[in-house]
Amino acid sequence: MPHNSDIFNFVLMFVGISTLDQVVVPVLNRFIKNVYIYNLKIWDTLEESFGEDRHALNQSPEFLSYANMMPDENRVRKCLVNTRVLAYSNLKDGQPWGLNICWRGNVACQGPAYNMIFHPHEHWLQTKMRYSCLQCSSMQRAIACPTWIHAAQS
Repeated sequence: MPHNSDIFNFVLMFVGISTLDQVVVPVLNRFIKNVYIYNLKIWDTLEESFGEDRHALNQSPEFLSYANMMPDENRVRKCLVNTRVLAYSNLKDGQPWGLNICWRGNVACQGPAYNMIFHPHEHWLQTKMRYSCLQCSSMQRAIACPTWIHAAQS
């Protein structure tokens, strides 16, 4: 067992409705090359690969579940599984914080983002949103960014 390096396994999925191969495959190839050939950290590599190509990131959010296995003081491997989604937050196209469906209270009406009108404030991570859903006619005010959303490297 290599004693200085992380060993990992991962699952990468596109969670959008569809993707265009000619847009996504070059970025995916760059991601795989950086992980396996250059031994870069997997989440940082995903951020860099898709962050450098906003068109590819806007095609579909990427779901990444990966395991970091490291030996403890007794040389027993411990596994920590992380699951994250990298999504492009695009207010113009109606995807604030990468979310794209209407929520009424605790229930989703399943109205897609293109049926919603957003009224954001200046700073996207600190802002409170207001939106109107054209499908269920609800209006939500003062919606704060969920605590589990973090800005990716830019």
